[in-house]
Amino acid sequence: MSSMGKTATVILVTLLLIISGCLGTNGKETNPTPSNPMTKTATPIHKPPIEPPPAGPGDYELLIEEYPSLREIIGKAFNASLEFPDIHYPIEVFSSIAGKRRLTRAELEILNLTLRADLCYFSKSEPPGTDYHVVSFSRERPLESIPYVECQNFTSTLPFVYYRGRGFQYYPVTASNWAYHYLKTGQVERAEELLKEMLPLMEVVNQSTGEAGIFNVYFEPPGTREIRLPWASSFSQGMLAGLYAWLHNETGNETYLRAAHQLFNSFYLSPEHGGFIENTDYGIWFLEYPYRPDFLVLNGHIITMKGLWLYHRFTGDERALELFNAGAESVKRALPDCDSGEWSLYSVKGPEAREDYHRLHIKLLIWLYTRTGDRTFMDYAERWNGYLEERGLKKENLEALLQQVRKAP
Repeated sequence: MSSMGKTATVILVTLLLIISGCLGTNGKETNPTPSNPMTKTATPIHKPPIEPPPAGPGDYELLIEEYPSLREIIGKAFNASLEFPDIHYPIEVFSSIAGKRRLTRAELEILNLTLRADLCYFSKSEPPGTDYHVVSFSRERPLESIPYVECQNFTSTLPFVYYRGRGFQYYPVTASNWAYHYLKTGQVERAEELLKEMLPLMEVVNQSTGEAGIFNVYFEPPGTREIRLPWASSFSQGMLAGLYAWLHNETGNETYLRAAHQLFNSFYLSPEHGGFIENTDYGIWFLEYPYRPDFLVLNGHIITMKGLWLYHRFTGDERALELFNAGAESVKRALPDCDSGEWSLYSVKGPEAREDYHRLHIKLLIWLYTRTGDRTFMDYAERWNGYLEERGLKKENLEALLQQVRKAP
């Protein structure tokens, strides 16, 4: 494009934004000192020099021209990104995809949802002071300790995860954790509200084994660069297959059973088409982060298996049990390479796990023991529990955990 063409592009998008009424209000509510939802205190508004977003307004113009129904929300995002650059990230991601192909209906839903969440939060507060932060835009949330952000024009039952430089993102992994908590504690209505809100965000693709449902992720996790977007995690694919089957069992709604079947079918996708299963020296491995096939995360693999177990329990599909059993064998073979001799490792031959993940590993091994009857899993749970004591930390109550797991679905 010539320099004159580029200038015309900038002028055009600016005019579009002015016409939509987005450049005159600074994208904020009228309260000059919005309250911080974490502290309930007034937060002074930081006003840096006005600069264009990192990639320039061409990204916004592309999306506005191709998807005029999003003109208003994209215009507001442009204006707000002048003060809060994190808001530009989803625009950059989706405009990059839109430059190569048409965005799908689910992608347009996700873009709209993400921008509304960002605009809601940043109309109230400064960016979070941490690299990772979870908020709810609904009073209905699993724990009161999760910050609630209230906006008149936006509400969502889904969790939103903040990553520095990427803004607030809808993340299917966290959503599956919330839905599992609701179902496990008998809060079926809350689970249904969340899982129903997720349905329009699921891609459905045709393959030889039938329609496959995919909950894609549209951001690069911190520490990654130039990965292919979008991507899907085995963690959320497995858990959500099981959770939709569970919800169908509770409600009788066939829509949820169909979603469960579609999500299970995603386990047969090839890697080049968004698959997340890797054949390793230990056997098959369910990849929490498929863009890193060498990164064999222990908890993500086992939690994927929990979803497969639930799916089998509520549908009777023997294919899910076969995948579960194959995954259990992989864990058995990998456990020696997940043990430093003093602590458990986050991934196979990887770094030591944080304490919370070490404790999670113990609980997951207890769960595997109760589902398979294989003493290997209990032996490692006891060994890793002993590591806690060796470091002067409180041990897990294995007997209590056994009782809890045996009562759970």
